[in-house]
Amino acid sequence: MMVVALMIPTACTDFLEKPVQGQLLSQNFPTSSSDAVAATNAVYNTLRKSAYHFGLFPLTDIMSDDAYKGSNPTDAASSIGPYDKFQHIPTEASIASWWNSLYEGIRRANVVLEKVPAISMDTNLRERLVAEAHFLRALYYFDLVRAWGDVPKVTAVDAPDNLTRAPKSEIYDLIISDLSSAADVLPEKSGYAPTDMGRATQGAANALLAKVYLFKGDFVNA
Repeated sequence: MMVVALMIPTACTDFLEKPVQGQLLSQNFPTSSSDAVAATNAVYNTLRKSAYHFGLFPLTDIMSDDAYKGSNPTDAASSIGPYDKFQHIPTEASIASWWNSLYEGIRRANVVLEKVPAISMDTNLRERLVAEAHFLRALYYFDLVRAWGDVPKVTAVDAPDNLTRAPKSEIYDLIISDLSSAADVLPEKSGYAPTDMGRATQGAANALLAKVYLFKGDFVNA
């Protein structure tokens, strides 16, 4: 027993420290052309989340004169009804989920913008994927700035822990820069193969950019 006790403190544990296998990590993804496409598709995937589609309409429609909470009296009464009266319920978590989904999409876009340019692959495809990420990051930030005004600006994969809110003017500058970059590179809808229908287009980037200028009151640029 004494021999065993003496061996324990000096036993080597390196064999227990293995690199993670079978998972995509920032250290090993994306590194190839197929990875670049998958990473860009992940930015779009945020649009498929139910939380993404809940957040904006209570703030911009229900709380404005654009829409009224109708339907059955008890339908979504606890989550949507209070917005019509400009009330806040501490236990209502939909807006928090929406916030999280938007920043999830932004982080995924930052992965593409930070890592895909260094991948050795078809140049035209690489530039298009980066432009798609610019478009989607602008879309997510446009939702954020319309809802909250000043919000944290995150443009890198590894964001600092002590983030503060950036002025909304700075967020709008980022949105306009992203959309302008996207519009310069993205193809028109007719330039996509049938299997790529639904991806961001030059027309979509210009249309969203015009809407951004309208929200800023910049009617000349709009």
